[in-house]
Parts: sequence; structure tokens; C-alpha cells
Amino acid sequence: MKIGGGPLQRRKGLFFVFEGADGAGTTTQCRLLAEALAARGHKIITTREPGGTSIGERIRNLVLDNRHREMSENTELLLYAAARAQHVAQMIRPALMAGDLVICDRFTASTVAYQVFARGVDGGITETLNQFVVGECVPDHTFYLNVSLAESCRRRVERNQPVDRMEEEGSVFHGKVISGFEKIATNDSRPKSILDASEDKEQLAARVLSDVRKRWAHL
Repeated sequence: MKIGGGPLQRRKGLFFVFEGADGAGTTTQCRLLAEALAARGHKIITTREPGGTSIGERIRNLVLDNRHREMSENTELLLYAAARAQHVAQMIRPALMAGDLVICDRFTASTVAYQVFARGVDGGITETLNQFVVGECVPDHTFYLNVSLAESCRRRVERNQPVDRMEEEGSVFHGKVISGFEKIATNDSRPKSILDASEDKEQLAARVLSDVRKRWAHL
């Protein structure tokens, strides 16, 4: 099942994804890896989910708006999928075909962690939807950043920023998300790194870059 231009034939670029619960530092690690690879002369595309395109960002604003507490689990799932479909078709796939390095803050594993493990949406339906949306546009390497519930809560409080609709969910919800990511990471048979997000961010970034260069020495 494919969308947005068919299979990734003659793919030239590489696709890196960071996954983890709120407070795990996925955004920070995306930025640090991008800076490290750009300093080595590579063209980098950094992006995020939901978002990455004008349509995706509008969907992001809608789905994360805490004024929409009445949003059903199925509506939430479909909105995330719609944003991803546009993201893959408009940004990720063309960049990979052009030979760029794409670094994305969250991808399909986040949908499984948040919507399946935490919301209780049917896992089979979610997997089918994810496959339909991404087709063969799957990560070359996924970095799973493990964070404890206590550390996640502490970091979210330290941000001292308005919370979105997902962030304002209680500790039971976020605990399910964290547990979900742990299970997803363990069962992921594709290339991956499972890292301790409580490490100093610079030390963690060094581990990330080391793992990248172990597989792709030219980077």
C-alpha cells in the first residue's frame, strides 16, 4: 500500500527518525544531529510530525489545540495520518529521492505509542493506516530515546510553556506512552538505537552521531 508517488525506487538519501515520549528530547537531538552532519558538508532536511508542510502544520494546530477536548480517538488518529500523508508526499519522499538527509522529529512509532498504547485505538487498523500512508518510505535508522515518567514530568514542568492537548493528559496516559515506546523499540526489527534520554544532551548527541557513522562511515 503506497501513497504520494509510489515506491522509493533509486532512493539516494537517508531517513533518520527520533522517537520518544514528551520530555525525551527528540527535538533537541534532531537539531544536534542536523548541526553535526551539516558541519560535515551534508545537505540536511529537518522536519517534524505532525507538521512539516503548510497543511501538516495546520493539522498540528488543530489536533494539539487543548480547546478541542471533545476530539474522539478515531478523529485524532485520522488527523495524524492525514498530516503524515502530506508530509511523506510533499517533503520526505522528494528529499530522499533527491539524495538529501532527512531528520524527523517523530514518525509512525509515535502514532502507535500515543494512539494505540495510550488511547486504546485498534492496533491492526493503525498499522494498516500507517502502511498505507508511508508505503516504502520507512526510516533507515530510528533513535528511541527512553525517559522515565518522573523525568518526563520534570522536563515538561521546566519548559514553563503553555501545554497542548496531548501534554495536558495525566500521568496515567503518559505512563502508557512511555511503556508503549519501550515495547515498540524492543520489537522493532529495523535498524535502531535505544538510548537513555536522561544523559547529558551533548553526550547523548555524541552517541547518536557515533551510531550513524558506524553504519554510514561517509557521513
